[in-house]
Amino acid sequence: MKAIIPMAGFGTRLRPHTYTKPKPLINVAGKPVLGHILDKLVGLEIEEFLFIVGYLGEQIEAYVRETYDFPARFVEQKALLGQAHALWLAREYVDGPVLILFVDTLFEADLSGLADEP
Repeated sequence: MKAIIPMAGFGTRLRPHTYTKPKPLINVAGKPVLGHILDKLVGLEIEEFLFIVGYLGEQIEAYVRETYDFPARFVEQKALLGQAHALWLAREYVDGPVLILFVDTLFEADLSGLADEP
């Protein structure tokens, strides 16, 4: 299974915080929002993480590479044409089951059963 996490937006509703830091890296409860999401996925059988980045995407890539040890690909969404377009950009890297997560939705769930799904 692959995981796609689109996060290319400007985070305008969180201004002025997002002028210099992308929304996924804003701290909530002492950790970047993205960290809360990724920590839920560590230990699952995720073959590759596909991050759809845009605004300040280099900061997101640096955070992921410095903090986590899993296969990650970063795809740039140059034109902000919405979430469907972001997912479309990942199409060439997906050939089987996929988990799509949105970085601005924190959740509490047991995802261990995902590996059992066909």
